[in-house]
Amino acid sequence: MLPLVGLINENLEKDNFLLKQLAKELDVELEEIIDFDLFLYEFEKGSLIGPNEEFISTGRLDNLSMAHSSLHALIHANGSKGVNVVAIFDNEEVGSSTKQGADSNMLINILERICLSLQKSREEFFSTIYSSFIISADLAHAVHPNMVDKHDPTSRPVMGKGPVIKINANQAYTSDAQSISVYKSICKEAGVNYQEFVNRSDERGGSTIGPISSTHLDIPSVDVGSPILAMHSIRELGNVEDHYNIYKTFNKFYEI
Repeated sequence: MLPLVGLINENLEKDNFLLKQLAKELDVELEEIIDFDLFLYEFEKGSLIGPNEEFISTGRLDNLSMAHSSLHALIHANGSKGVNVVAIFDNEEVGSSTKQGADSNMLINILERICLSLQKSREEFFSTIYSSFIISADLAHAVHPNMVDKHDPTSRPVMGKGPVIKINANQAYTSDAQSISVYKSICKEAGVNYQEFVNRSDERGGSTIGPISSTHLDIPSVDVGSPILAMHSIRELGNVEDHYNIYKTFNKFYEI
């Protein structure tokens, strides 16, 4: 979709219209702008909708909602025997192959520096790595009422029924029997119901940064996420209770 700026007229047709607008907004001279990154976003704020305000309608729920819930879980966690970490990578939707993406050594380098700052040896760092655990959190596709056949008939995540544990035999997700058992135990401790999701065998699904990150960090990991509708649309639709429940599981995880 091409963006609409305004009607073609004498002002819009003048040279460097866009640059002049940027210079005006930034209160700088036109010649001072060497280059710029410019992106278009929806301007409307997010909102709670539905008869009981049970839905969250906003852009970029994927994956700001998981960033929000994990950060709040870390902040409000009461006590832990280890070092809690939230890793929020950039460039996830464009391949992650950047210096700040999941397909880099950024996380493992930071973790090693944390250990070194605690006067731990490199051997102790590796030992700590192998006794750690990762929750890879990315949103899941809830079954759409108009396209139920896109999901496997026995595996249809719905909004309002709790976090979704993602499983894929082709390793598109990091979940395995061990890591799934760990997360199920966390859900039980947090008093949260969970769902399990497997793609239809003839429908290729997406992946997450979990498998990408695990190539740099061989730590047991599980892929989970809240179910939403209209993922990657300009406005996505999630459920308030799901967001709170997955926060509760993250919070319980950080208290282990």
